[in-house]
Amino acid sequence: MTKDIEFRPVSISGVLIRIVIILVATLASLSFLALLISPQTTVIFQWIGVLLPALICGNFLFFIIGLYKRSWYSICPLIALLANFHYFIKVIQINRIAQTETSDIRFASYNVREFKMIYNLSSMQQIASYIDSQRVNTLCLQEVPADCSVSELKQSFGQFQYFIITGSKSGQNQLAILSKFPLDSVQVVSFKERPNCALFADLSLRGKKIRIGTCHLQTTNWNQVKGDLLPAENTAFKWWSAIKTMSENFRLRGGQADYLRNLIDQSSFPTLICGDFNNSPNSYSYHKIKGNLKDAFREAGNGYGYTYSNLMKLFRIDFVFFSGATFQAVNYRTGQVDYSDHLPVLVDFKVN
Repeated sequence: MTKDIEFRPVSISGVLIRIVIILVATLASLSFLALLISPQTTVIFQWIGVLLPALICGNFLFFIIGLYKRSWYSICPLIALLANFHYFIKVIQINRIAQTETSDIRFASYNVREFKMIYNLSSMQQIASYIDSQRVNTLCLQEVPADCSVSELKQSFGQFQYFIITGSKSGQNQLAILSKFPLDSVQVVSFKERPNCALFADLSLRGKKIRIGTCHLQTTNWNQVKGDLLPAENTAFKWWSAIKTMSENFRLRGGQADYLRNLIDQSSFPTLICGDFNNSPNSYSYHKIKGNLKDAFREAGNGYGYTYSNLMKLFRIDFVFFSGATFQAVNYRTGQVDYSDHLPVLVDFKVN
């Protein structure tokens, strides 16, 4: 007697959903490789780092749905979420806020977007007044206009006594360091793809030398390409062209990060370096430049950390790193002002 064989129909949609769950979990789980593998080798992991907020949200959603349906597939997004603990502590912090009156250096880093607000209104005076109200004594600026001079900065930022600016014969934006403490041993770092990539100087405080640095790594070009990505003719080609441009910029930032790391290692003084890295904390540039330095947000920040006001306020791309043996970050905050597309980063330091 023969037994009838029963065939169960396979749901194509169910298979596709499982493939998507596994793929999203796998990509998120590999995000740590963005810290370790240079974009000059491959840029794929840098893209995973950029897309990580979306991948984490997707995994969280799949995990909740899996629990609700009591599916064993919920283990995949759970593993992915646990694998990204290294990322969570870089974007979310809970620290005790110390009294800022005890700080030795009140530091600020700010990408001023050429001192232009919305509708290109000048923001120099507003920024200077804001910095003065925060009693900042050392200020690093990125994207200072190419035609801005030291005398112009002195007119607005009269609370500072020492001014260093890169100068720009190429018509590119500049970097500047302003301080109430003496500055010397100036070093301007330029690359052919990014003139005035970094500016270093030695700051004197109570007879101690501190190496101060500000940098502005290669732009993402997002603001330049996003307008071409709207639905129109040749949309696929434009997306591919934009991805290629942004991928090349990942590679350039990787090389710049390697070079700056070497400069930091050569200094015998304690270091405080900041700037607009145009990368998230889950990137090669962040990991390479930070090295054995400490991240001010991780040491003294609170809540969700972001410094770029566009892209749904998801990204922290402006950083302040410091030598832990010399500095103690006692307060970290971002100024909630709209004078630029970046927020000013303010950190209070005690110096040992």
